[in-house]
Amino acid sequence: MNLKERLLSSEILRSVLVLMTGTVLAQLISYVAIMVISWIYSKEEVGDLGIYMRTVSFIAAVGTLRFEASLPLGKHEGHSFLLYKLSLRIASIILAACAFGGLLYFLLQPTGVDDIWFGVITLASGFFVVFINLGTNWSIRNKEFKKISRQRVVNSFSGNGLRIVFGLMGMGSIGLLLGTLIGYVVSSSWYIRDFLRLDRATYPKYSKKKQRVLVRDNREFPLVNLPHVTLDVGRDMIIAYFISYHFSQEIFGVYYHAMMILAAPLSIIGVSIGQVLFNRFSELANTGKPLLPLVRKTLLILLAISVVPFASIFFFGEEIFTFIFTAKWADSGYYSEIMAFWLMMLFVVSPLSSLPLVLRRQKEFFFISFIGSGIQLTGFGILPFVLGNSAWDWVQILWFVAMAQIGYFSFVGFMYLFYAKKGVKGAVTN
Repeated sequence: MNLKERLLSSEILRSVLVLMTGTVLAQLISYVAIMVISWIYSKEEVGDLGIYMRTVSFIAAVGTLRFEASLPLGKHEGHSFLLYKLSLRIASIILAACAFGGLLYFLLQPTGVDDIWFGVITLASGFFVVFINLGTNWSIRNKEFKKISRQRVVNSFSGNGLRIVFGLMGMGSIGLLLGTLIGYVVSSSWYIRDFLRLDRATYPKYSKKKQRVLVRDNREFPLVNLPHVTLDVGRDMIIAYFISYHFSQEIFGVYYHAMMILAAPLSIIGVSIGQVLFNRFSELANTGKPLLPLVRKTLLILLAISVVPFASIFFFGEEIFTFIFTAKWADSGYYSEIMAFWLMMLFVVSPLSSLPLVLRRQKEFFFISFIGSGIQLTGFGILPFVLGNSAWDWVQILWFVAMAQIGYFSFVGFMYLFYAKKGVKGAVTN
Protein backbone atom coordinates (compact mmCIF):
# COMPACT_ATOMS: atom_id res chain seq x y z
CA MET A 1 0.00 0.00 0.00
CA ASN A 2 1.51 3.36 -1.06
CA LEU A 3 1.48 6.58 0.98
CA LYS A 4 -1.63 7.97 -0.73
CA GLU A 5 -3.61 4.80 -0.06
CA ARG A 6 -2.49 4.71 3.57
CA LEU A 7 -3.59 8.33 4.05
CA LEU A 8 -6.98 7.72 2.46
CA SER A 9 -7.51 4.61 4.59
CA SER A 10 -6.62 6.41 7.83
CA GLU A 11 -9.72 6.69 10.00
CA ILE A 12 -8.17 9.52 12.00
CA LEU A 13 -7.37 11.52 8.87
CA ARG A 14 -10.86 11.00 7.42
CA SER A 15 -12.47 12.10 10.67
CA VAL A 16 -10.23 15.16 10.95
CA LEU A 17 -11.06 16.13 7.36
CA VAL A 18 -14.80 15.83 8.06
CA LEU A 19 -14.47 18.07 11.10
CA MET A 20 -12.14 20.49 9.36
CA THR A 21 -14.44 20.89 6.35
CA GLY A 22 -17.14 22.39 8.51
CA THR A 23 -14.69 24.13 10.80
CA VAL A 24 -12.80 25.81 7.96
CA LEU A 25 -16.09 27.01 6.46
CA ALA A 26 -17.20 28.27 9.87
CA GLN A 27 -13.89 30.09 10.35
CA LEU A 28 -14.01 31.63 6.88
CA ILE A 29 -17.43 33.02 7.78
CA SER A 30 -16.02 34.22 11.10
CA TYR A 31 -13.02 35.89 9.44
CA VAL A 32 -15.24 37.84 7.06
CA ALA A 33 -17.53 38.71 9.96
CA ILE A 34 -14.61 39.84 12.15
CA MET A 35 -13.53 42.26 9.42
CA VAL A 36 -17.02 43.77 9.28
CA ILE A 37 -17.38 43.72 13.07
CA SER A 38 -14.01 45.49 13.36
CA TRP A 39 -15.34 48.27 11.12
CA ILE A 40 -18.75 48.80 12.74
CA TYR A 41 -18.05 48.17 16.44
CA SER A 42 -15.71 50.11 18.74
CA LYS A 43 -12.76 48.63 20.61
CA GLU A 44 -14.69 48.95 23.88
CA GLU A 45 -17.65 47.03 22.43
CA VAL A 46 -15.33 44.24 21.25
CA GLY A 47 -13.98 44.23 24.81
CA ASP A 48 -17.53 43.72 26.13
CA LEU A 49 -17.86 40.74 23.78
CA GLY A 50 -14.61 39.30 25.15
CA ILE A 51 -15.80 39.56 28.76
CA TYR A 52 -19.14 37.99 27.82
CA MET A 53 -17.53 35.10 25.91
CA ARG A 54 -15.18 34.29 28.77
CA THR A 55 -17.97 34.46 31.34
CA VAL A 56 -20.17 32.12 29.26
CA SER A 57 -17.26 29.69 28.86
CA PHE A 58 -16.79 29.67 32.64
CA ILE A 59 -20.49 29.02 33.34
CA ALA A 60 -20.69 26.24 30.75
CA ALA A 61 -17.48 24.60 31.97
CA VAL A 62 -18.52 24.38 35.63
CA GLY A 63 -22.24 23.90 34.96
CA THR A 64 -22.05 20.12 34.48
CA LEU A 65 -19.29 19.49 37.03
CA ARG A 66 -17.35 18.23 33.97
CA PHE A 67 -19.34 14.99 33.66
CA GLU A 68 -19.81 15.77 29.95
CA ALA A 69 -16.12 14.97 29.40
CA SER A 70 -16.81 11.38 30.50
CA LEU A 71 -19.31 10.68 27.69
CA PRO A 72 -16.76 9.48 25.08
CA LEU A 73 -14.92 7.30 27.60
CA GLY A 74 -17.60 4.87 28.82
CA LYS A 75 -17.59 1.36 27.41
CA HIS A 76 -21.42 1.14 27.44
CA GLU A 77 -23.57 3.69 25.63
CA GLY A 78 -26.43 3.37 28.10
CA HIS A 79 -24.14 4.30 30.98
CA SER A 80 -22.88 7.34 29.09
CA PHE A 81 -26.45 8.47 28.42
CA LEU A 82 -27.24 8.30 32.14
CA LEU A 83 -24.31 10.66 32.69
CA TYR A 84 -25.66 12.84 29.86
CA LYS A 85 -28.96 13.21 31.72
CA LEU A 86 -27.21 13.77 35.04
CA SER A 87 -25.07 16.54 33.49
CA LEU A 88 -28.17 18.35 32.26
CA ARG A 89 -29.84 18.06 35.64
CA ILE A 90 -26.78 19.46 37.41
CA ALA A 91 -26.47 22.30 34.89
CA SER A 92 -30.14 23.25 35.35
CA ILE A 93 -29.68 23.48 39.12
CA ILE A 94 -26.49 25.53 38.88
CA LEU A 95 -27.93 27.92 36.29
CA ALA A 96 -31.10 28.37 38.37
CA ALA A 97 -28.93 29.20 41.40
CA CYS A 98 -26.96 31.72 39.30
CA ALA A 99 -30.20 33.29 38.08
CA PHE A 100 -31.50 33.60 41.66
CA GLY A 101 -28.21 35.14 42.81
CA GLY A 102 -28.27 37.56 39.89
CA LEU A 103 -31.85 38.57 40.66
CA LEU A 104 -30.93 39.32 44.28
CA TYR A 105 -27.94 41.36 43.12
CA PHE A 106 -30.04 43.44 40.72
CA LEU A 107 -32.65 44.04 43.43
CA LEU A 108 -30.13 45.09 46.09
CA GLN A 109 -27.59 46.90 43.89
CA PRO A 110 -28.68 49.74 41.56
CA THR A 111 -27.85 48.65 38.00
CA GLY A 112 -28.50 49.90 34.51
CA VAL A 113 -30.58 48.24 31.84
CA ASP A 114 -27.44 47.18 29.95
CA ASP A 115 -26.16 45.30 33.03
CA ILE A 116 -29.46 43.43 33.33
CA TRP A 117 -29.37 42.54 29.64
CA PHE A 118 -25.78 41.34 30.04
CA GLY A 119 -26.75 39.03 32.92
CA VAL A 120 -29.82 37.59 31.19
CA ILE A 121 -28.05 36.96 27.87
CA THR A 122 -25.01 35.47 29.61
CA LEU A 123 -27.04 32.95 31.64
CA ALA A 124 -29.17 31.97 28.64
CA SER A 125 -26.03 31.53 26.54
CA GLY A 126 -24.51 29.36 29.28
CA PHE A 127 -27.45 26.93 29.06
CA PHE A 128 -27.23 26.47 25.29
CA VAL A 129 -23.43 26.16 25.35
CA VAL A 130 -23.84 23.40 27.95
CA PHE A 131 -26.07 21.57 25.45
CA ILE A 132 -23.54 22.15 22.66
CA ASN A 133 -20.72 20.75 24.82
CA LEU A 134 -22.77 17.70 25.80
CA GLY A 135 -23.95 17.10 22.25
CA THR A 136 -20.42 17.44 20.92
CA ASN A 137 -19.03 14.89 23.38
CA TRP A 138 -21.90 12.50 22.63
CA SER A 139 -21.17 12.88 18.92
CA ILE A 140 -17.46 12.23 19.53
CA ARG A 141 -18.42 9.01 21.28
CA ASN A 142 -20.50 7.88 18.30
CA LYS A 143 -18.05 9.24 15.68
CA GLU A 144 -20.76 11.56 14.32
CA PHE A 145 -18.22 14.15 13.23
CA LYS A 146 -20.44 15.47 10.42
CA LYS A 147 -22.93 16.57 13.05
CA ILE A 148 -20.23 18.52 14.92
CA SER A 149 -19.09 20.08 11.66
CA ARG A 150 -22.65 21.14 10.78
CA GLN A 151 -23.21 22.66 14.21
CA ARG A 152 -20.12 24.84 13.84
CA VAL A 153 -21.14 26.14 10.43
CA VAL A 154 -24.68 26.97 11.56
CA ASN A 155 -23.38 28.65 14.72
CA SER A 156 -20.86 30.74 12.80
CA PHE A 157 -23.28 31.73 10.03
CA SER A 158 -26.23 32.63 12.24
CA GLY A 159 -24.28 34.18 15.12
CA ASN A 160 -21.93 36.30 13.02
CA GLY A 161 -24.66 37.29 10.57
CA LEU A 162 -26.81 38.62 13.39
CA ARG A 163 -23.88 40.41 15.02
CA ILE A 164 -23.41 42.35 11.78
CA VAL A 165 -27.15 43.08 11.36
CA PHE A 166 -27.49 44.27 14.95
CA GLY A 167 -24.33 46.34 14.60
CA LEU A 168 -25.70 48.10 11.50
CA MET A 169 -28.86 48.77 13.52
CA GLY A 170 -26.70 50.58 16.09
CA MET A 171 -27.39 48.15 18.97
CA GLY A 172 -23.79 48.33 20.27
CA SER A 173 -22.55 45.73 22.75
CA ILE A 174 -26.01 44.23 23.24
CA GLY A 175 -26.15 43.48 19.53
CA LEU A 176 -22.90 41.53 19.72
CA LEU A 177 -24.14 39.52 22.70
CA LEU A 178 -27.66 38.91 21.39
CA GLY A 179 -26.41 37.77 18.00
CA THR A 180 -24.07 35.30 19.68
CA LEU A 181 -26.87 33.95 21.88
CA ILE A 182 -29.22 33.36 18.93
CA GLY A 183 -26.38 31.56 17.13
CA TYR A 184 -26.04 29.23 20.13
CA VAL A 185 -29.82 28.59 20.21
CA VAL A 186 -30.03 27.74 16.51
CA SER A 187 -26.90 25.57 16.37
CA SER A 188 -27.77 23.59 19.50
CA SER A 189 -31.21 22.62 18.20
CA TRP A 190 -29.97 19.36 16.58
CA TYR A 191 -28.33 18.25 19.81
CA ILE A 192 -31.47 19.07 21.81
CA ARG A 193 -33.65 17.16 19.33
CA ASP A 194 -31.33 14.12 19.41
CA PHE A 195 -31.30 14.11 23.20
CA LEU A 196 -35.10 14.19 23.41
CA ARG A 197 -35.37 11.40 20.83
CA LEU A 198 -32.89 9.20 22.70
CA ASP A 199 -34.52 9.96 26.04
CA ARG A 200 -37.97 8.90 24.81
CA ALA A 201 -37.19 5.99 22.53
CA THR A 202 -33.82 4.48 23.33
CA TYR A 203 -33.07 5.02 27.02
CA PRO A 204 -36.40 5.69 28.74
CA LYS A 205 -35.47 3.79 31.91
CA TYR A 206 -33.87 5.85 34.64
CA SER A 207 -31.88 4.06 37.35
CA LYS A 208 -30.76 6.07 40.37
CA LYS A 209 -28.74 3.13 41.64
CA LYS A 210 -26.82 2.71 38.40
CA GLN A 211 -26.31 6.46 38.17
CA ARG A 212 -24.80 6.55 41.67
CA VAL A 213 -22.35 3.82 40.64
CA LEU A 214 -21.41 5.78 37.52
CA VAL A 215 -20.89 8.96 39.54
CA ARG A 216 -18.59 7.08 41.89
CA ASP A 217 -16.64 5.53 39.00
CA ASN A 218 -16.26 8.94 37.33
CA ARG A 219 -15.66 10.99 40.48
CA GLU A 220 -12.33 12.24 39.12
CA PHE A 221 -14.21 14.55 36.77
CA PRO A 222 -15.87 16.74 39.45
CA LEU A 223 -13.08 16.22 42.00
CA VAL A 224 -10.03 16.72 39.77
CA ASN A 225 -10.95 17.76 36.24
CA LEU A 226 -13.46 20.39 37.39
CA PRO A 227 -10.89 22.33 39.46
CA HIS A 228 -8.47 22.04 36.53
CA VAL A 229 -10.94 23.45 33.99
CA THR A 230 -12.28 26.00 36.48
CA LEU A 231 -8.72 27.22 36.92
CA ASP A 232 -8.24 27.57 33.15
CA VAL A 233 -11.52 29.24 32.18
CA GLY A 234 -11.76 31.14 35.46
CA ARG A 235 -8.28 32.49 34.79
CA ASP A 236 -9.33 33.77 31.38
CA MET A 237 -12.40 35.47 32.84
CA ILE A 238 -10.41 37.06 35.67
CA ILE A 239 -7.72 38.24 33.24
CA ALA A 240 -10.40 40.05 31.23
CA TYR A 241 -11.41 41.97 34.34
CA PHE A 242 -7.77 42.54 35.35
CA ILE A 243 -6.83 44.13 32.02
CA SER A 244 -9.99 46.26 31.97
CA TYR A 245 -9.39 47.37 35.57
CA HIS A 246 -5.65 48.10 35.41
CA PHE A 247 -5.57 49.57 31.91
CA SER A 248 -8.81 50.14 29.99
CA GLN A 249 -11.71 48.42 28.26
CA GLU A 250 -10.22 49.63 24.98
CA ILE A 251 -6.87 47.89 25.61
CA PHE A 252 -8.68 44.68 26.54
CA GLY A 253 -10.76 44.97 23.36
CA VAL A 254 -7.58 45.24 21.25
CA TYR A 255 -5.96 42.34 23.16
CA TYR A 256 -9.08 40.19 22.73
CA HIS A 257 -9.21 41.04 19.01
CA ALA A 258 -5.61 39.83 18.58
CA MET A 259 -6.41 36.69 20.57
CA MET A 260 -9.43 35.92 18.37
CA ILE A 261 -7.32 36.09 15.22
CA LEU A 262 -4.36 34.12 16.57
CA ALA A 263 -6.60 31.47 18.09
CA ALA A 264 -8.30 30.78 14.75
CA PRO A 265 -5.88 27.92 13.84
CA LEU A 266 -6.88 26.29 17.14
CA SER A 267 -10.47 26.24 15.91
CA ILE A 268 -9.72 25.28 12.32
CA ILE A 269 -7.20 22.51 12.96
CA GLY A 270 -6.47 22.10 16.66
CA VAL A 271 -9.99 21.52 17.96
CA SER A 272 -10.86 19.17 15.09
CA ILE A 273 -7.75 17.07 15.65
CA GLY A 274 -8.29 17.16 19.41
CA GLN A 275 -11.84 15.81 19.20
CA VAL A 276 -10.82 12.99 16.87
CA LEU A 277 -7.82 12.17 19.07
CA PHE A 278 -10.06 12.02 22.15
CA ASN A 279 -11.98 9.21 20.49
CA ARG A 280 -8.78 7.49 19.28
CA PHE A 281 -7.01 7.82 22.65
CA SER A 282 -10.03 6.25 24.36
CA GLU A 283 -10.01 3.31 21.95
CA LEU A 284 -6.27 2.72 22.42
CA ALA A 285 -6.55 2.92 26.20
CA ASN A 286 -9.57 0.59 26.32
CA THR A 287 -7.71 -2.02 24.25
CA GLY A 288 -4.44 -1.68 26.18
CA LYS A 289 -2.43 -0.31 23.24
CA PRO A 290 0.37 2.27 23.66
CA LEU A 291 -0.48 5.96 23.15
CA LEU A 292 3.07 7.33 22.93
CA PRO A 293 3.60 6.85 19.14
CA LEU A 294 0.41 8.75 18.33
CA VAL A 295 1.24 11.53 20.82
CA ARG A 296 4.77 11.95 19.47
CA LYS A 297 3.61 11.96 15.84
CA THR A 298 0.89 14.53 16.56
CA LEU A 299 3.27 16.94 18.29
CA LEU A 300 5.83 16.76 15.48
CA ILE A 301 3.26 17.30 12.73
CA LEU A 302 1.61 20.25 14.48
CA LEU A 303 4.97 21.85 15.20
CA ALA A 304 6.00 21.50 11.54
CA ILE A 305 2.84 23.04 10.10
CA SER A 306 2.67 25.92 12.58
CA VAL A 307 6.15 27.47 12.26
CA VAL A 308 5.70 29.38 8.99
CA PRO A 309 2.27 31.00 9.64
CA PHE A 310 3.07 32.05 13.20
CA ALA A 311 6.54 33.29 12.21
CA SER A 312 4.86 35.43 9.55
CA ILE A 313 2.66 36.97 12.24
CA PHE A 314 5.71 37.58 14.44
CA PHE A 315 7.50 39.57 11.71
CA PHE A 316 4.58 41.21 9.89
CA GLY A 317 1.60 41.13 12.27
CA GLU A 318 1.06 44.88 12.45
CA GLU A 319 1.16 45.27 8.67
CA ILE A 320 -1.18 42.31 8.12
CA PHE A 321 -3.75 43.54 10.64
CA THR A 322 -3.63 47.10 9.29
CA PHE A 323 -4.25 45.84 5.76
CA ILE A 324 -7.15 43.55 6.72
CA PHE A 325 -8.80 45.40 9.62
CA THR A 326 -7.71 49.02 8.84
CA ALA A 327 -5.32 51.21 10.83
CA LYS A 328 -7.84 51.31 13.68
CA TRP A 329 -6.61 47.83 14.69
CA ALA A 330 -2.85 48.34 14.11
CA ASP A 331 -2.23 47.89 17.85
CA SER A 332 -3.97 44.52 17.64
CA GLY A 333 -1.43 43.49 15.00
CA TYR A 334 1.42 44.65 17.23
CA TYR A 335 0.06 42.61 20.14
CA SER A 336 -0.21 39.61 17.81
CA GLU A 337 3.51 39.90 17.03
CA ILE A 338 4.29 39.69 20.74
CA MET A 339 1.98 36.71 21.29
CA ALA A 340 2.71 34.81 18.05
CA PHE A 341 5.00 32.07 19.39
CA TRP A 342 3.00 31.81 22.63
CA LEU A 343 -0.11 30.94 20.57
CA MET A 344 1.97 28.68 18.31
CA MET A 345 2.97 26.52 21.28
CA LEU A 346 -0.62 26.50 22.50
CA PHE A 347 -1.69 25.34 19.03
CA VAL A 348 0.85 22.48 19.17
CA VAL A 349 -0.15 21.07 22.57
CA SER A 350 -3.87 21.91 22.84
CA PRO A 351 -5.13 19.01 20.64
CA LEU A 352 -3.70 16.64 23.26
CA SER A 353 -5.67 18.18 26.12
CA SER A 354 -7.88 15.08 26.41
CA LEU A 355 -4.84 12.91 27.16
CA PRO A 356 -4.91 13.45 30.96
CA LEU A 357 -8.55 12.28 31.01
CA VAL A 358 -7.76 9.09 29.11
CA LEU A 359 -4.59 8.37 31.11
CA ARG A 360 -6.35 9.11 34.42
CA ARG A 361 -3.66 11.73 35.08
CA GLN A 362 -5.99 14.63 35.76
CA LYS A 363 -4.53 15.30 39.20
CA GLU A 364 -0.98 15.59 37.86
CA PHE A 365 -1.99 17.99 35.10
CA PHE A 366 -4.13 20.01 37.48
CA PHE A 367 -0.98 20.95 39.37
CA ILE A 368 0.89 21.56 36.11
CA SER A 369 -1.85 23.97 35.01
CA PHE A 370 -1.19 26.03 38.14
CA ILE A 371 2.09 27.09 36.57
CA GLY A 372 0.53 28.49 33.40
CA SER A 373 -2.33 30.15 35.27
CA GLY A 374 0.06 31.57 37.83
CA ILE A 375 2.16 33.15 35.08
CA GLN A 376 -0.81 34.92 33.51
CA LEU A 377 -2.46 35.98 36.76
CA THR A 378 0.85 37.31 38.08
CA GLY A 379 1.56 39.17 34.86
CA PHE A 380 -1.85 40.72 34.29
CA GLY A 381 -2.97 41.04 37.90
CA ILE A 382 0.09 41.81 40.03
CA LEU A 383 2.75 43.34 37.76
CA PRO A 384 0.63 46.44 37.02
CA PHE A 385 0.93 47.32 40.72
CA VAL A 386 4.71 47.05 40.41
CA LEU A 387 5.40 48.49 36.95
CA GLY A 388 2.43 50.80 36.47
CA ASN A 389 -0.59 50.99 34.20
CA SER A 390 0.58 53.08 31.26
CA ALA A 391 0.42 51.86 27.66
CA TRP A 392 4.20 51.25 27.78
CA ASP A 393 3.86 49.19 30.99
CA TRP A 394 1.14 47.11 29.32
CA VAL A 395 3.43 46.20 26.43
CA GLN A 396 6.23 45.15 28.81
CA ILE A 397 3.81 42.98 30.78
CA LEU A 398 2.51 41.37 27.60
CA TRP A 399 6.09 40.53 26.55
CA PHE A 400 6.77 38.97 29.97
CA VAL A 401 3.63 36.80 29.86
CA ALA A 402 4.25 35.73 26.25
CA MET A 403 7.85 34.62 26.85
CA ALA A 404 6.91 32.76 30.03
CA GLN A 405 4.01 31.01 28.29
CA ILE A 406 6.30 29.74 25.53
CA GLY A 407 8.40 28.00 28.17
CA TYR A 408 5.31 26.71 29.96
CA PHE A 409 3.70 25.10 26.91
CA SER A 410 7.02 23.53 25.93
CA PHE A 411 7.04 21.93 29.36
CA VAL A 412 3.43 20.75 28.91
CA GLY A 413 4.38 19.04 25.63
CA PHE A 414 7.22 17.22 27.37
CA MET A 415 4.86 16.06 30.15
CA TYR A 416 2.38 14.72 27.59
CA LEU A 417 5.16 12.55 26.16
CA PHE A 418 6.31 11.50 29.63
CA TYR A 419 2.86 10.36 30.83
CA ALA A 420 1.94 8.81 27.48
CA LYS A 421 4.99 6.60 27.89
CA LYS A 422 3.94 5.63 31.43
CA GLY A 423 0.44 4.72 30.20
CA VAL A 424 -2.95 4.67 31.89
CA LYS A 425 -2.70 5.13 35.64
CA GLY A 426 -3.42 1.92 37.49
CA ALA A 427 -3.60 -0.17 34.32
CA VAL A 428 -2.22 -3.71 34.49
CA THR A 429 0.62 -4.25 32.02
CA ASN A 430 1.74 -7.58 30.66
